[in-house]
Amino acid sequence: MLEAITWNSYFSTLALGITAYYLIIIGLYYPKELRSLISGKSLQFNPSGQQDKERHLNRTDQKDIDLFEELEITVAELQGILGRAGNMTDKNQLLGQLSQVLSNHPGLRDPVYRVAIGNYLSENIPKLTHLNFRESELEKIWDE
Repeated sequence: MLEAITWNSYFSTLALGITAYYLIIIGLYYPKELRSLISGKSLQFNPSGQQDKERHLNRTDQKDIDLFEELEITVAELQGILGRAGNMTDKNQLLGQLSQVLSNHPGLRDPVYRVAIGNYLSENIPKLTHLNFRESELEKIWDE
């Protein structure tokens, strides 16, 4: 029975089947784009699910983006303080300056941001100054 089917007819049937399959998929998932393609308008494929996702992200992630920007600004300020601290020998003075910077950014009091800032400080204070802080000392800057 299979000997009766030629390679030519097999590939022709395969091409028609694949074409029909993709036309059905395009018709189901991209109806607006298909209509604009048929009418001759400019072709811009934007999956409808992608548009909804973009709209949702624009509404919900605005707060997160602002907090990340605030975190970058805070880290830049902390880096400036640590750069100016240099050979400072007074731990309390440095802690006061760090606390003042962090009090200007109350949005960063979430545990995730506190850990990130704490890691940044514990890594960079010994590099940029001659002071060493314990973790409990760095936690005090959030309390003030």
